[in-house]
Amino acid sequence: MSSDRWRATDRTDLAAVAQVVRDWEAPGSPLYQFFTARIAEDPEMLRLVAAVDNVPPLNLVYGGVQLMLTPDDDLARWYPRYGGDAPPSDAAYAAFRAFALERQAELVEIGRTRRTQTNEVGRSAILLPWIVSALTGNGEPVHAVDIGASAGLNLCLDRFAYDYSGVRVGSSSLTLECENRGGFEVPREVPAFASRTGLDLAPADVDDPDAVTWLEALVWPEQNDRLERLRAAIAIRRETPVKMVTGDAVQTLAQVEAGLGAGTLLLWHTVALYQLSAEQNAAIDDVVAEIATRRRVIRLSYELPATTSYPELRVGLKPQLTEPVAVGHPHGAWIDRP
Repeated sequence: MSSDRWRATDRTDLAAVAQVVRDWEAPGSPLYQFFTARIAEDPEMLRLVAAVDNVPPLNLVYGGVQLMLTPDDDLARWYPRYGGDAPPSDAAYAAFRAFALERQAELVEIGRTRRTQTNEVGRSAILLPWIVSALTGNGEPVHAVDIGASAGLNLCLDRFAYDYSGVRVGSSSLTLECENRGGFEVPREVPAFASRTGLDLAPADVDDPDAVTWLEALVWPEQNDRLERLRAAIAIRRETPVKMVTGDAVQTLAQVEAGLGAGTLLLWHTVALYQLSAEQNAAIDDVVAEIATRRRVIRLSYELPATTSYPELRVGLKPQLTEPVAVGHPHGAWIDRP
């Protein structure tokens, strides 16, 4: 959901809030899909969602619940990360509802002070083929910059291995598997970066246990494989030199670029800019275009369009003026032709 849409929603109109809830999807999480359908019919829970002043509000509510949940809570028996194996049910929703309403003030505060920072490294598998293709023949140093980088995990994409429907690329303690549904040509090797910089309003520090716990809380409850992948990526990130810059990318991008050495600026963002307004997105486009007047810039955008729940990959200085080159799973499980 875009920041603009949530801001434009009349949150005193529970029918409008319910529609926002119904439009939210959690592919791969039967528990969240079940809870979401029930929340859409529950006025008291809709009022809780309406009080969350950030996007997407359901991500923050669900993440907040997981942040506070312990194995001893009754609700935990429906959460596989705690060994729970009970299927979604009326009892599950009743336990979730009671937990959330009892801690409503804390959930609203989480929504006010935290951001959705799902640092899904599987998205690196979506970016890699186009990064390598764009860099072919490039003899310059490459400076990688990620907008909305969270903890900067995807800036380690050259330190992961990849498996595209049985075709392996690279060598690493972490292999990202991506089903190549579109039959795309995949690279033979990973790129080399001269520098790595992450831009974020509130970067997540991989050495801060609280920040790491929040990243883990944003992983959906049934997806223990994603949780283990996140933990493996964090271990690699801790050994990788990444500069994290705090602030609005409209200001920080130009400042960061000015401090880089000679070479190509490789810029990407993955399911991040939906949190910005249309005006902020346009301002980033303008900054990128201005930088491109003095150095080579490659920009990859893997963002959710308004019409589908699957992100589209676009390549260009102003992505919305280009056609998508691929469509993929939000967490990088597969990639296909648009």
